[in-house]
Amino acid sequence: MANQDVEPSLFELYKLYKETSEKVSDRRAAANTWMLSVNSALVAFYALMEKGKEIVGSSGRHLWLGALPAAGIIICMAWAALLVSYRKLNHAKFKVLMEMEQSLPYASYSREDEILHESKRWNLSNIESWIPWAFGLLYAVLTLAVVCGW
Repeated sequence: MANQDVEPSLFELYKLYKETSEKVSDRRAAANTWMLSVNSALVAFYALMEKGKEIVGSSGRHLWLGALPAAGIIICMAWAALLVSYRKLNHAKFKVLMEMEQSLPYASYSREDEILHESKRWNLSNIESWIPWAFGLLYAVLTLAVVCGW
C-alpha cells in the first residue's frame, strides 16, 4: 500500500503530470471537434454538388462528386490514426500516474480503473473510434454511387 508520508515534491510532480494528461484529453477533444466539422462540411458540400448542376457545370460536378468522397476517406484515415495516437499517449500517461500513486496515500486512478473494469462499460475510446469509420463508410457508399451512376 502507499506510504502515508508523501514527499511534497512528489505530490507536486504528480499534480503537474496529471495536468499534462488533462491537456492531452483536451487536445484530443479539440481534434475530434475539428475532424467532425471538416467531415460535416464535406458531406454538406457533396450534397450541394449533387443537387446543384448549375454551380460548376456537369463535367466539373462529376469531378467534385468523385474527389470529395476520396478526400473524405483520406481525412477519416488520418482521424482514425490520430485517435490511436492519442489513445496510446493517454494510456502511457495514466500508467505513469498509477506508478506515481504507489508512493501516495491513495491510488485514485488505479481504483477508478478497477471500478471501470468491474462495470464492463463500453470504452469511450472505442466508441469515438467508430465515428471516422462511419464517415469512411458513407464516403465509400458515395464513391460507389458515383462510379455506378446511382
